[in-house]
Amino acid sequence: GKSLDVTGLIITKLDGTAKGGALISIAKKYQIPIHFVGLGEKEDDLLEFKANEFSQSLLNIEN
Repeated sequence: GKSLDVTGLIITKLDGTAKGGALISIAKKYQIPIHFVGLGEKEDDLLEFKANEFSQSLLNIEN
């Protein structure tokens, strides 16, 4: 079989019940960046990952 090097992560379905904490653990463990997060079903719902905003949303902090 063949394998590929993973150069980054994308997480989808964050508009549902998923909080994405597992994504942070995987990124940290394997030392790979998070590039995008998906917040819905449309192409426009795929957003660039912003660590500060993401961490605030995990903690339910509002600006």
